[in-house]
Amino acid sequence: MKELEKKKLWIFIAVAYGVAYAMNIVMIIGFKKEYDLSSFVATQMMYPACGVILGKLIFGNKDEKLPKAGYITVLGTTFIMIIMSLMSIIFHIKPLELGGVSVDIWYTALSVVIMIGSIVAYILFWTCGKEQRINAGLQRSSIGWGIVLILVFVVMLFAREFIFAYLSDLSEHTNTRLNFLIDALKERNTIITIITLPFSFFVTWIAFFGEEYGWRYYLQPIMQEKFGKRLGVLALGVVWAVWHLGADLMYYTREYGVQMFISQIITCVAIAIFWGYVYMKTKNIWIISFMHFLNNNIAALLNGGGNESLQNQVITWSMIPSHFISAVVFMLFIFAPLYGYKKQEG
Repeated sequence: MKELEKKKLWIFIAVAYGVAYAMNIVMIIGFKKEYDLSSFVATQMMYPACGVILGKLIFGNKDEKLPKAGYITVLGTTFIMIIMSLMSIIFHIKPLELGGVSVDIWYTALSVVIMIGSIVAYILFWTCGKEQRINAGLQRSSIGWGIVLILVFVVMLFAREFIFAYLSDLSEHTNTRLNFLIDALKERNTIITIITLPFSFFVTWIAFFGEEYGWRYYLQPIMQEKFGKRLGVLALGVVWAVWHLGADLMYYTREYGVQMFISQIITCVAIAIFWGYVYMKTKNIWIISFMHFLNNNIAALLNGGGNESLQNQVITWSMIPSHFISAVVFMLFIFAPLYGYKKQEG
């Protein structure tokens, strides 16, 4: 790895991990006071992309044309989100109860910032010119393959949820999870939400791009160049899971941190295998970002809907085997011919 590339990597690590873990320290305060930490978790999704962008702007080729206006929009949006996350702890506002649902004021305001940032950044990336998009890895390539793989992903996503529900019920001798899942799919609101998800993506995409621009576009080729295609993507899954540690211990659950972290490793490794395959196949970060969006939203929807369904989860040791088996639908792609033993080029 060349010296400038090493400097870019260190900037990426400092931002993606350094800032995330520094904010985790602040999260501890909110965790102890039982505040809603959704703003911190949403903001953390932006750090990987910011690490890549700063590396390109500071140590990139000065003659290389980049979509600087779009980049600055991503950085500016993230900065505002960081400030708002900190403010949610310093100037805590009691959540509002609307229709039996607890609404966090700070997270609602932060969602508006995400919407504005998504719209502005998308326009800037769309109009910046083909050369700038290619230099930034933002080209819209292999659209046909991308659509096919999105459909495959959605099928596997539902399969994972049903397999997990069935196996969990089997181990507990109940039908609770499976019935809940079936009932959720029968609800009119669920069907409408799933149909409208593609349209919602364009006003929230920046957060999912925030992760995928760091993991798939930037770090995956580096890991595969160093360790080979298969081992590289597996290592990326572990690295990605460790990055979630603060959220695992203070957001997704409050009492089952170790189990949640093990579950996170399984999820990240399994998803990294499939999304890694998709990115190698398409070189299209928009496709991966959309899949990340679908994964988070459909999973939340099938488990009750909204951020509250993702918080304070109960995950016991007995559920880990079920979680692993259900994730195999994604892991099988590690045997795809595209995952040869030859190191990733470029």
